[in-house]
Amino acid sequence: MTRWIFRILLLAILGIASFMGYDFYRAGNLSLPDLPDGAYTLSYKSGFRAIVLDAEVSNPIAGNGSKYFRSLGVANPDRKYLSVPFDVQPWFKEAWSWCKSPTEQEKSDLEQMPDDFKRSVANARFEAVCRIDVDGTEIVRGLIFSVPRL
Repeated sequence: MTRWIFRILLLAILGIASFMGYDFYRAGNLSLPDLPDGAYTLSYKSGFRAIVLDAEVSNPIAGNGSKYFRSLGVANPDRKYLSVPFDVQPWFKEAWSWCKSPTEQEKSDLEQMPDDFKRSVANARFEAVCRIDVDGTEIVRGLIFSVPRL
C-alpha cells in the first residue's frame, strides 16, 4: 500500500513540475533578455510580452531580484495591468517589447482614437507604449493600461 501512495505522490510531483515548466516557457522566460535596473516584465496569454522601463511601483524591493521574478504585477499588487496588443506579423507576436511612459503627443493621440476604444479603457491609467526595434525601425507593439485592483 505504501508503494502505491509513493507512486501517486511521485506522479503528482512530476505533474506539478511539468505544469510549472510549461508555464515558465509560455510566459517567455526562456527568451527574456537581460533587464536594466528598475525594469519589470509583463507577459500575457495572448503572446504579448513587455519590459516596462520607467514604471511607478509601490514595492521597489521586488525589482532587485532575478530577472525571472521581476513582474510588474508583483511590484504593484494594488494595480491590475491590461494590455492592448496591436496586430503585427506572426513572427513578432511573441517578441519582448520595450515599454516607456507615454509622451504628451501619445496621450493626445489617444484622445483621437475611436469611441469604442475610449470606452474600453475609460477610467484606466495609460501606463506605457511598447515598441519592438526591427532593423533600426521601431514598431509600436501595444499599449499598457492599469486599473486599481478592487
